[in-house]
Amino acid sequence: MRASIPGNRDLIKAMNRNLLLNTLRREGALSRTQLTEISNLSVGAVSQLINELIEEDWVFESGEGDYTGGRRQMYLRLNPDAGYALGLKVMETRVVCAVTNFEAQVLHYSEYPLNRDLNDVAFVRSLAAIVDQTIGSSGLAKPAFFGLGIGLAGVIDPHEGVVQYSPFLGLRSLPLARLLREQLGMPVAIENDVNTLTLTEHLFGAGRHHRNFIVVTVGRGVGMGMVLQGQLYQGLRGGAGELGHNIVDLERARRSTPEAGSLEGLSADPAVIAASGHRSLVEVTQAAADGDHDAQEALRRSGEYLGVALAGAINILSPSLVIVSGEGVNAGDYRLKPMLEALRRYTFNGLLEGVEIVVEPADDRTWARGAAALVLSRVFESPLVARQPVT
Repeated sequence: MRASIPGNRDLIKAMNRNLLLNTLRREGALSRTQLTEISNLSVGAVSQLINELIEEDWVFESGEGDYTGGRRQMYLRLNPDAGYALGLKVMETRVVCAVTNFEAQVLHYSEYPLNRDLNDVAFVRSLAAIVDQTIGSSGLAKPAFFGLGIGLAGVIDPHEGVVQYSPFLGLRSLPLARLLREQLGMPVAIENDVNTLTLTEHLFGAGRHHRNFIVVTVGRGVGMGMVLQGQLYQGLRGGAGELGHNIVDLERARRSTPEAGSLEGLSADPAVIAASGHRSLVEVTQAAADGDHDAQEALRRSGEYLGVALAGAINILSPSLVIVSGEGVNAGDYRLKPMLEALRRYTFNGLLEGVEIVVEPADDRTWARGAAALVLSRVFESPLVARQPVT
């Protein structure tokens, strides 16, 4: 018989520990018996690992469970104060920040102006100053944080920590994670902002019981995040999910520019605002409610294009859950009803059956929380997942 390798035993223990942490994250309070049944680990393995996790303050006993005969069992929960995460959503003129606990509950929120006319060096220094100020305002010491997560629009290489291209911020090939780590002395992870929302849904939201789901956001742009077979799908160098840049009007793309004929160019908030003659999505929505035909038509067309795109995504990926999010869903039924009608009409026969559709508006606080969840996702990540270290 081949002798077992100690490294393998360590890996198995790490995997089992990760399994218990993720089960408690996903299911909430559980007794040891329930945790044993769900995890399929032995009673002895669960007992040993839970005792270690309690001793290390990752897990705590939260009270007695229902009495079913015999000895009462204590419920186990994740310790929300096991560690903290800091998330930044970086936009053209603002940065919004959230400090969360281990359960992604927002403990502190703040926002700061951002001068994007700075060069890249000054831009990084400005972000570092915002991080230091946010940590100071939170009342927590820097060592209490698992790390910093940053979400921003564009093509992001999360493994290398590089902003390949961010059109709104005018960034190209910027090693943002490394530069911030050097200034702050803490782990830094960066990701496309839609992917940070997707990770939040995967860990703590509607997607936590789904292995295959998509998140589509509509606002200034249109983006998509994908969890496939239980893992965030990022594609080559983080470029997956640019749904908004698919061409949906070939004639318009030929006559003008590819952007003019893209899904984003025809259905995102700027397109709706321009077509309606108003100055903001709030004004467009109010005008539609007041009977303004142009506003209603602009939202209807946007919704129809979005529905066609969602149908295409379902036809390709066949997810069990579709989450539609972003500031743009605040337009309500004037946009969402045509979207759902087009989705039903253009999804291939039978593929929509059993698919859960969830609509969740997102505000600045939601985006900042998503960036913090990027850090938490690394804590809950399986030891088997091959990933570059956080820079």
